[in-house]
Amino acid sequence: MARVEFNKDTEKINVVFQSKIGPGILNDFPDNAFTIILLDKCDAGNCVTDLNKYSLKSKQLFIHLPKRVYKWDFSSDTVGRRLIVDDSLLETFAPELKYTFSIYSKYEMVCPNDETYQKFSDEFDAIRKELHSKFMFSELINARVRLLALIINLWVEHAYGSAEIATGGTNLAFKFHLLVDKYYKTQKSVAFYAKKLSITPNYLGVICRKQYKKSPLKFIKERILLEAKKLLHSSDKTIKEISFELGFQSLSHFSYLFRMEMGMTPKSYRVVMYS
Repeated sequence: MARVEFNKDTEKINVVFQSKIGPGILNDFPDNAFTIILLDKCDAGNCVTDLNKYSLKSKQLFIHLPKRVYKWDFSSDTVGRRLIVDDSLLETFAPELKYTFSIYSKYEMVCPNDETYQKFSDEFDAIRKELHSKFMFSELINARVRLLALIINLWVEHAYGSAEIATGGTNLAFKFHLLVDKYYKTQKSVAFYAKKLSITPNYLGVICRKQYKKSPLKFIKERILLEAKKLLHSSDKTIKEISFELGFQSLSHFSYLFRMEMGMTPKSYRVVMYS
């Protein structure tokens, strides 16, 4: 089977809808993505993950979390649907949603009641229709996915309790992630984030390398670059305006960081993206 790819020619379409599923394909999706699987009809089967073993049945919803392998076993008459969502859309989620769909969440499966299952099903259908419409509106599709994520999150909170989910539990790496999302435009030093977390910069380094396989400074730089690439690609702002928006005191400092991390200047990147 060909590997699933997002349509790079379609601006900002970050979602793939699949109406057919099977045990052999559910682990096949791009690395920088997560999936939502809705089992509409399933008489028997199992799903084994790093955390648990689940007995499959109709009207279950699975969140296939990043960096985990699921082993599926179910019959060919099982009916289900899957959404593959690019991680760039996850960056637009509210913080309380990010935890539910992050590598730190332990909530992989929910068994909704009939009313909530119908809401899940309706949103899957709405996303499918938008993706197959003659004139696609990317932001409408993205908004539909965010709405589905919100409904899922509310049911997860209902099923498992809201306290740990709302805060990301005691996971310092996830809290660091949220802080970077909030302050990356104005705060670029590791010491700032360590102080916010009431830990030393060295300990933050240990945590970050363990969870993200990179240093805190590298993590901060990648968040800045993610926003820089987004603005260079999808906005009409000048490179100087972008550098100031991202909190750089000079254009040369921004250009230097971008060139060192990306191997090209911001101007060259913009040319490549539009060529």
